[in-house]
Amino acid sequence: MNEQQVRNNVKDAYGQIAKASGGSCCAPSSEHLGYSADELSTLPQGADLGLGCGNPNALASLQPGERVVDLGCGAGIDVLLAAQAVGPQGSVIGVDMTRDMLAKARANVVETEMADRVDIREGHIEALPLRDGEVDVVISNCVINLSPDKAAVFREAFRALKPGGRLAVSDILLTGALPDAVRQNAAAWIGCIAGAELADDYLGHIRDAGFVDVAFTRHPAAELLTMAESQAAIPDLGLSDDARRTLAGQVYSYSITAKKPA
Repeated sequence: MNEQQVRNNVKDAYGQIAKASGGSCCAPSSEHLGYSADELSTLPQGADLGLGCGNPNALASLQPGERVVDLGCGAGIDVLLAAQAVGPQGSVIGVDMTRDMLAKARANVVETEMADRVDIREGHIEALPLRDGEVDVVISNCVINLSPDKAAVFREAFRALKPGGRLAVSDILLTGALPDAVRQNAAAWIGCIAGAELADDYLGHIRDAGFVDVAFTRHPAAELLTMAESQAAIPDLGLSDDARRTLAGQVYSYSITAKKPA
């Protein structure tokens, strides 16, 4: 698949997820990813579509008054929680390319009466609709793996951040290379597997963009899903059960932080 085919497949699939009001990525519930029951109880129904693999808001340690952008905001779970964290003196921008997701996010912003501090913008995360140095913090939750040009995403994140700004990303990365048959499969892209990069390459993109103090923690995806569920995210494509089990064991959920030099 070329880059445009990847984008079209992802857009179509996540549009359907938005219409269905739910999906599944890496965990049976957002509480497994570190969100508290109290946080989740503040969200409108449909804001949490179960598509994350971490909690970037907690990772970012957001402060009142900060300006935040969420790359691939979906229906708005992290945008709305970030808006609560930064308070009325702060602001949050959500960027997404899928119009059905944008519609859900905007409706959820209105329902939570956050329109005074939240701006939902249509766009691609490889070419952010933001000015240079517009935000203090960039967050993203299990979205950058879907991009066919991850290096461009991190260059844009760096550009959009103020000097001294922070990056906080949760994403799916690999410790071993995928077979070409899996990497070229649309279903595996949508399931956050085929688009996942080797961890060293992904972290290298962050450093190459200019970020410093890059740090991470990681957990095997099998800690969030059963091994059977992990294997199910990898299409058969003629692979043996042993091969699919091996691939599933190479999939990790990473929580990554970095800074733009002051």
